[in-house]
Amino acid sequence: MKLIAGHTDITMSEPIVILNKDDCLEMGIGPMDRVRVTAQETMVSTIIVADASVMKGHVIMSPYVMQRVGAEDGEIIDVEYSPMPESVRSIRAKINGKILSHEEIDSIVKDIMDGNLSDKEIIAFVSSFNVNNSDLSEVAYLTRSMAETGRMVDLGVRPVFDFHSLGGVPGNKITPIVVSIVASEGIVIPKMSSRAVSSACGTSDYVDTFCDVEMDTESLIKAVKEVSGVFTCGNMDYAPVGRKIIRAERPMGIDPRPTMMASIMSKKVAIGTTHLLVDIPMGAGSKISDMRTAEGFAKDLRDLGTLLGIHIECAVSIADQPIGRMIGPILEARECIKVLEDGDGDPTVVDKACGMAGIILEMAGEKDGMKKATEILRSGRAHRKFLEIVKIQNGDPGLRSDDLVPGRFVKDVHAKRTGFVQYIDNPSIVAIAKGAGAPADTGAGIELLHKIGDHVEAGDVLFRIYAENQAKLDRAVQSARSRRPMSVAAAEVDIPDGGMIVKRIPSKAMLDLIRFRND
Repeated sequence: MKLIAGHTDITMSEPIVILNKDDCLEMGIGPMDRVRVTAQETMVSTIIVADASVMKGHVIMSPYVMQRVGAEDGEIIDVEYSPMPESVRSIRAKINGKILSHEEIDSIVKDIMDGNLSDKEIIAFVSSFNVNNSDLSEVAYLTRSMAETGRMVDLGVRPVFDFHSLGGVPGNKITPIVVSIVASEGIVIPKMSSRAVSSACGTSDYVDTFCDVEMDTESLIKAVKEVSGVFTCGNMDYAPVGRKIIRAERPMGIDPRPTMMASIMSKKVAIGTTHLLVDIPMGAGSKISDMRTAEGFAKDLRDLGTLLGIHIECAVSIADQPIGRMIGPILEARECIKVLEDGDGDPTVVDKACGMAGIILEMAGEKDGMKKATEILRSGRAHRKFLEIVKIQNGDPGLRSDDLVPGRFVKDVHAKRTGFVQYIDNPSIVAIAKGAGAPADTGAGIELLHKIGDHVEAGDVLFRIYAENQAKLDRAVQSARSRRPMSVAAAEVDIPDGGMIVKRIPSKAMLDLIRFRND
C-alpha cells in the first residue's frame, strides 16, 4: 500500500510505525503483525493501530525509522504486510541450543540482508550465538554467508597479508605505519579498517583527514598492484550484511564473540586474505582484561582460520593506557605521520607498530622481523611508501604532519599535586574526547602531555583538550571534572621491562613446525 510518511517526536525503544485502523483493515493486519516499510531502504517494523490520531493514507514513524529507510516527511512510501519468514524458526531453534546447518545460517543471513527480519529478531539471533556457545563450524558458516552478501575479490596475487586490531584502547594509530613498513617490502597488505562505533576515533576516521578512505574494487586492485598496500575503509561492497547486524546490536550495546569473529573474518574472506595477524589489546578498560581471556580468543580465531583456510597468528599487546599521546582524528593523524617522518616517536607507538609489522614480516619469511621493521622505519622507506599510498588514495603526496591543524578551542587540565602518574583511565579519556566532538569533529580530541610513570609538579599540564567550538569544549571540560581520567600520587610507578607486545600466539601450523624443529 502506498502511504504518506510522517514523523513523530515520540521516542520509541524499538522500530514501530503507527497506522490508521482503516488502512490496517484494508491490508488485513492487526497489532501483532509486522509490516515492511520501503523508501530508499527497507526494514521490518511492528505496528500500532490508531483510530483518529493518524489520518487514513498516512503512516507515522519515529525519526529512527525515518532515517533507517531514508524517508522524508510527506514522501509516498510502500507499507505492506510482512509474513514471519521461515528463518525465524531457525533462530528459535538456535535459542533452544540447536547447532544450525549451513543452509539454515544462509537463510537467516539472506533474510537479514533483504530486510525480512526485524531488529529484535536480529538481536535474538546474535544473542543466541553468545548464550549457547556456538560450535565453531557455525561461526565458519556465518562468516562465509556474510562474505557472500557482497563482492568477492580476486586481487590476482598470493599470498595476501592483513592486520586487524580488536580495538578497545584509545590512540591505536599504528595501522598506516604497519602497512607502510610491510608494503615497502613488496608484501601485499590491503588493510580495510572501520570508523569508530563507540570510541573517539577509528582508523578510517583519522586516515580520512589526509586521503580518501573509500575505494571501489577496481581502485583497490589497481592500488595493490602499484603500491602493495592500502589503508581503506571496508565499504558496502564487502560483507555488507555486517553493517545491518551492527546497527541492530548498537542500541543494546552487545557484541558477542562468535558474531564479532564472523564480522571480522567475513571481510578477510571477501578480499582473499591468506595470512592474518590479529592484535589483541589487553588491559583494564579494554575488551580483553586478562591473558587467559586473550589466549582463549586467540585459540578461537586460529581454529576459525583453519576452517576458513586462513593462516592466523595473534599478538597480545599492552592496553593499560592510550597508545601514543594523541586521541582524536586530526591529532592521531599528526602523531602517526610524525612517527613516519622522523622514524621515531612515542615508544608505545613505535614499539607496537614495529612489533606488529615485524611479526607479519616473519610470517612472510623474514628471520628477525622486529629488527627489519625498525630498520625500514628509521631509514625513511616506510615514510616514502606511506606517501605513495596516500597519493594513490587521492591524498597530497607532499603531505606533512604539520599540515593537519586541530580545533582552535583549547583547555589545559593541570595536576593538583606533585607526584607520579599512577594510571590513565581509558574509558574516561574516550568520554572526554567524545564530549569535545570526536570523531565527528575531526579537530576534536585530547593530547596527553604525561603518561604512566611520569613525574609531575603541581600545576603541570596533564592533558590538553581540543574542540572546534566553545560549547563542546565546555562539555568536555565538564566531563573531565566529573571523572578521574588520570591519577597522581607520591609513589613511584614500576614500569615493566619489555615491549608493547607481551605474547605472540602463533598459528597451529607454526607451533607444529616449531615442535618439529625442536625435536
